[in-house]
Parts: sequence; C-alpha cells; structure tokens
Amino acid sequence: MRGLLWSLSLVVIIVALGGCSSSSKTSGSPEAKDVGYQMVESGGLSDKRAVLDKDNVKKIEDIIADIKWDKTVSVDKGSKEDAVFWFIDQDNKEGQKYKVWFNETGSADVQDGKQVGGVLKGKDGETLSSIFKLNDQK
Repeated sequence: MRGLLWSLSLVVIIVALGGCSSSSKTSGSPEAKDVGYQMVESGGLSDKRAVLDKDNVKKIEDIIADIKWDKTVSVDKGSKEDAVFWFIDQDNKEGQKYKVWFNETGSADVQDGKQVGGVLKGKDGETLSSIFKLNDQK
C-alpha cells in the first residue's frame, strides 16, 4: 500500500512539473502581446519602444522560433549590438532580452539572454530589421 502511494505521488509530481515547464523560447507564454525594443544610437540605447501590430509581433515570434540556437556560434562582441528586444506577455511582463547585430548581407546575428547565439539568414534578418525601422518611423 505504501509503495502504491509513493508511486502515485511521484506520478502527480512529474505531471505537475511537466505542466509548469515552458517550451516557448520567446516569452514563457504561448503568445506575446507586444515586443519591446531599443535601437542603438550614437549616445547609447534609444528610449524603450514597442511593436504593437499583432502581425509584426507574430512575425518576430516566428523568426525567433526558427533560429537554430548554438552555444558555439560567436557574435562579434567588438561591435555594439544594433538593437535589443524582448517579448511582453499578456500580464505586461518582459521576457528575456535578445541582442541583434544586423549585417549588410541582410542576415543578422542574435544572442539570447543566456549568451547563446544564432544566425538569421536572408529574409528573416531583413524582416526583423524592417519591422524595427518601420515602427520607428511611426
């Protein structure tokens, strides 16, 4: 009887822990409400800004979800990042921050808050750059 109770308790704990874990790399919530960001300017980082357009937020989520994260990817830390961004959840909590270096070729290097890097090739890098630049013009 005691063994059955221990087994049942173990199953309940495993299920509870599994339900609390998050597979979302973006914000810890299934869907971000907004994306906050700052662009690097000559004097440092710009004021905090936000991407509020739901289509653009979804595009950024999809771009980040498609990154092949690799601890061996090195980002040129000799140059200051071009932008810093984060996802904002439904409770207005900021998620982890990402640093981005945009390249002349249209690609972009991305580093997450854990110092793990990834590369956005072609269209994804251009899309991310254009979302931030277009949003700045509003």
